[in-house]
Amino acid sequence: MPLRRCTLQKGGIPLELNKKNIKRVLLLIACAILLYWGLNNLSVLGGLLSSILSLFSPLLIGVGIAYVMNLLLMAIERLWDKALKKAPELWRVKLKRPICLTLAFLLFLGIIFAIIFILIPRLEEAGTSLVANVPTYITQIQGWWDSLTAFAADHGITLPELSMNVEDATKFITKLLTSNGDSVVNTTINITTSILGALVNVLLALVFSVYMLAQKEKLLAQSKRLLLAALPKKAGERTMHILKLTNGAFSSFVTGQVTEAFILGTLCCLGMLILRLPYALPVSVIISFTSLIPIFGAWIGAATGAFLIVFVSPVKALTFLIFLLILQQVEGNLIYPKVVGKSVGLPGLWVLAAVTIGGGAFGVLGMLLGVPVCSVIYALVQDYLRAQPAQQPPAPPAEQ
Repeated sequence: MPLRRCTLQKGGIPLELNKKNIKRVLLLIACAILLYWGLNNLSVLGGLLSSILSLFSPLLIGVGIAYVMNLLLMAIERLWDKALKKAPELWRVKLKRPICLTLAFLLFLGIIFAIIFILIPRLEEAGTSLVANVPTYITQIQGWWDSLTAFAADHGITLPELSMNVEDATKFITKLLTSNGDSVVNTTINITTSILGALVNVLLALVFSVYMLAQKEKLLAQSKRLLLAALPKKAGERTMHILKLTNGAFSSFVTGQVTEAFILGTLCCLGMLILRLPYALPVSVIISFTSLIPIFGAWIGAATGAFLIVFVSPVKALTFLIFLLILQQVEGNLIYPKVVGKSVGLPGLWVLAAVTIGGGAFGVLGMLLGVPVCSVIYALVQDYLRAQPAQQPPAPPAEQ
């Protein structure tokens, strides 16, 4: 079939009307129609995406668990190789993956259950103590304010009087700690029920993650062949390069951030034990978890810890905040740059922008994933700039 050539208007690009170009035009038209429909039916599109994500949630959660667990699995396998360098092939090769995978999951689940059994009883104890000691706290607050008012009056400063009725304030705080007649305990039970409702998805996700990690090399090879077969050679190689950058950025971030969180939580626990501050272990666990969020995370944990301690002793709560401020300075200037900073490879301004924009758009998940996503974008930009040919300076005019 002879090719028909259609030229656009003056200055246009010649377009060959063959089957390949017709398919491209039709694909562009279909994409434009779908985009127009999606923009005019955002609620329907959102519901459809929500249904699809709900249907595939066990698989998606399993991929996430497998990705994080793979970092732990690789570390255990490296230790296995070093320890059994001279062992028989049965132990060194054939039993390596099953045993290391079992150890990785036992360690992972052990950490999760230990945190749950440490944290939840302490939080329940703190909540019960808060509700039971409301009258005492109100009396203390009234006494502190009266002392402050008298001190200010001695120096010519007039402060407004604070008159708190213990019974009325107790009713107000008890009402504040309840929601539509449900107590804090009932709210906790509702949250626990929701978590148990998602337990099936988590168990299925764990099964998926075990299968993926058990045969990860085979799955990666099949995925690579499928990708290179579905895309043109140049596009497939470029996609593989982007995926490699993405994996490197995410794995470096997860490894560095978890290590930094563990160090910060350990130092916080030791410092609180030395200073004899209450709730040392649960507060340190909270600090460790919240510090997974770059920049703002530790301060979120500090506010939570201070809230728990202040009802035991406001002085100890202030001591805790001062101690954590010092610890944050040490961590930010010594630990974070060495553990996380170089692994992520992002300037500080990009990190701040990633956390702020990610948190504003997607909440806590956006704050967690904003930095590695931004790191990938930054690496791609740097890669693109390196690929551009350097501009040669203009040659000097020849001398007459």
